[in-house]
Formats: sequence, C-alpha cells, structure tokens
Amino acid sequence: MSNVQDAFKYNRARKNIIIGGAIILICITALSCVSSFTIYREGFSDFPYLLQQTLALFAVIVVEGSFVWLVYGFTRAFSSAVERGISLLGMFFLAGTMVLNLVTHFMIAKHLELSEFQVGWINWGAVTVFVAVLAMVLLITLADPVIRLIRLELRYKGKQEETILQAKTEALDSEQIAAAMASRANYEAGQLAAKIEGDARARPRLGYAAKYREDQDLD
Repeated sequence: MSNVQDAFKYNRARKNIIIGGAIILICITALSCVSSFTIYREGFSDFPYLLQQTLALFAVIVVEGSFVWLVYGFTRAFSSAVERGISLLGMFFLAGTMVLNLVTHFMIAKHLELSEFQVGWINWGAVTVFVAVLAMVLLITLADPVIRLIRLELRYKGKQEETILQAKTEALDSEQIAAAMASRANYEAGQLAAKIEGDARARPRLGYAAKYREDQDLD
C-alpha cells in the first residue's frame, strides 16, 4: 500500500514539476517576445506603420513559436535521432537568440553602449534567424519517419509499375505474341474472304430477281 502511495506522490510531484517548468518557459518566452518585437520592428521601418508592426509580429511568431514548437516536439512527438538532434540544436540556438535579444533590448533601453557583435546582430544578424528556422523546419520535416516511409512506399510502387510495364513491352516481341498475331491475321483473312465470297454469290441472285421483276412489268 505504501509503495502505491509513494508512486502516486512521485507522479503528482513530477506533474507539478512539468507544469512549473512550462510556466517558466512561457514567462521567459513572453519576455523575449517583447524584446524581439522591439528589435525586429526597426528592420521594417521602411514600411507603413501598420505593416511594420504586423511584419514585426510575424517575425516574433517565427522565432518564439519555433522555440515552443521544438520544445513540444522534442518532449512529445520527435522519435528519430535526426529529429531529436536537430530540435536540440535548434532549441539551444533559439534560446541564445532570445537571451541576446533580451540583453540587447535592456541595454538599448538604458542607453548603454552596445558591443560590435550586438550592433552587427541588430543590423543583419537577427535576420539570419529566419533562415535558420526555415532550415530547421525543412530538415525536421524531411527526417520525419512517417514521411520517409511514404517515400519508400512510393519508390516501391514506382519500381513495381516500371517492372510490370517493362515486362509487357518485352512480351510484345516474344514468339508467342508473334504466333498470336499470325493466328489473328489468318482469322481476319478468313472472315474477309468469306464476306467477299458471300457478296459475290449474292449478286447473281439479286440480278435474276431484278430481271424477273422487269419481265413481269413488261407483261
């Protein structure tokens, strides 16, 4: 009985830990959203105000949403070693991006001098995150075991159909097909000959009947 109670307590404590970790991640991600929005908004300053805010919001969704997606996939869905490896690297990369955006935003708000790396990050480095996210999503999608099985099945079906068509093509040149074609040609020739002979035999009778009707008319 005590073992069962201990197991329930352990499961309940573990569930609380998971919930607490999720809350912490959500809070940190929310803070990073504000900093990322501020940094990415300046990159779209050449657009009208409403479009600028919208594009900056999309940029935040791409970065922060990808981090949440990778965390959820790593803990719930990703099963292959390639998927888990890419997602783990992606999580560390995006976490570093979030921390860098937070620190840079705080330094800008406090009017502190930025390092050369931070200046380069604001000017062009932050944009490369979108390319990195695109590569990660593409690689994980291609590494999906289900997609891989579908590709293998399609390849198998394609080779099977190709083999069948090749066998049919080669069968057209076989002796059996040649004999069948000769037999069919003989049959068609016999049918045509019978039809021609039948027409020739019918013509005299038709002529005699016409002459008989003509004689009757004269009488």
